[in-house]
Amino acid sequence: MSESALFKRTRTIEDEHVDLLGHVNNVVWINLVIDLATAHANSLGLDFEATRKLGGIWIVRRHEIDYHQPALPGEEVLEETWISSLRGARSVRNARFTRVKDGARLVSAVTHWAYVDVRTQRPRRIDPEILEAFEVLQTAP
Repeated sequence: MSESALFKRTRTIEDEHVDLLGHVNNVVWINLVIDLATAHANSLGLDFEATRKLGGIWIVRRHEIDYHQPALPGEEVLEETWISSLRGARSVRNARFTRVKDGARLVSAVTHWAYVDVRTQRPRRIDPEILEAFEVLQTAP
């Protein structure tokens, strides 16, 4: 399995990620999911500008998030993401967040993305350069 298939990194939960209940807020998790997807694309040379130059951009169609356990300030979290479907004008990307110290699953997410024309915002086929860069994992690693 290559870097294009499963992207991993770690982060430490900061105080600004935490809400009044003392754990990572659900809106923050959405931002972390998008940030992780962006980091994966950037690592393959497919940042926003590169994709825009191809004539398309990615927009979110839907997020599905399961909250398994809270994440607390100071905890180190393993972030993982992979694409489980990539065809036509659509992509399905999975994300998984796990506490490093005990391996506890914190959050799992599935995001449905649409690839759209940069000018018209209408769906368009995913460019061959993008299809070649990402390896699809149909089953979770």
